[in-house]
Amino acid sequence: MAITVMEVLKNLPRTNCGECGQATCLAFATRVIKEGEDLNKCPHLTGAGADMGPAVRAQQEAGVGRRRESIAISLEVLQEKVAPLDFAALAEGLGAAYGEEAGRPYLSLNYFGHRLQVFKDELRYPPGVTGDPWDAILLYNYIAAQGREPVAGRWIAYNSLPNSVSKAKTLARLEKKLAEHFAGRAAGLKERVSGLGGVMVAVGEDADVQAAFMPLPKVPLLLLFWDAEAEEGFAPQAHWLFDASVTHYLDLEAMLFLVEHMMERLMPD
Repeated sequence: MAITVMEVLKNLPRTNCGECGQATCLAFATRVIKEGEDLNKCPHLTGAGADMGPAVRAQQEAGVGRRRESIAISLEVLQEKVAPLDFAALAEGLGAAYGEEAGRPYLSLNYFGHRLQVFKDELRYPPGVTGDPWDAILLYNYIAAQGREPVAGRWIAYNSLPNSVSKAKTLARLEKKLAEHFAGRAAGLKERVSGLGGVMVAVGEDADVQAAFMPLPKVPLLLLFWDAEAEEGFAPQAHWLFDASVTHYLDLEAMLFLVEHMMERLMPD
C-alpha cells in the first residue's frame, strides 16, 4: 500500500521547527506525498523516519506521490485563469509582443534568455531548447497577474514582503546553498553570470559579486555574493533581491520558483 501523509507525519519530530522550509510538520509531510518533496529536507529525521526514505523515494519515482498530477492540476487551473484574458491588451504591460497563429492568440516574451511563445493552452520553446514543466506554471502566473507597473528600480528583500515569513526560510536555504557552492570561487560565479546574460552592477553594497538578471521582462533579480574570509572567520553569504514592483507580477511562491530556476542555471553541476 502507498505511504500516506499521516504515516510520514508520525515519523517526523512534529516540533514545527520550520527548518525544512514549511511552517509545520504536517505541511511538510503533505508536500512529501503530494508534491514529491525530498523527505531528507527534514534535518531531524531519525529511526523509522530515516528508514522510510527509500520507500518514499520509490513511491515518488513511480508517480504515486502525485507530483506530476499536481503540476497538471495547477497548470489546468492557471490556463483556465488566463483563457478569458485579452492577450493583445496585456502584451505591453507584461513586456511581451502579441501575435496570432491560425486565430490562436499568443504572447512572445523573453524567459531566461530565450524567446518563448505562450498560447492560452500551450507553451512553445525555440528549437533546441529543453523545457521544464514548471516553466508553464511560472509563465502563466506571470500573465495571470496582468501586471502593468513599470520596474521601480529599487531593490527589496523577500522577507520584507507581507506574509513571507515562513517562505523566507526556504529562500534562506537556497541562498546558503548558492553561497557554499561558490565559496572561494567568486571568479567562477562571475563567469556563470556572464554566460547567463547577467550584468555586473554596483548598488552601493560591498559584495564581491553584484549581478543583475532579467529572467522575465518585468521581473529583474539582483544577486549579492560575499566570499568567505577565513582569516576574519566570515562564512560565504548570498542574497537575492527583487525589484519593488515584483508583487505586481508574481506571488510569493512563484518568486521562489524563479530563484530556484536561476540557481539551477548558475549551478548546473
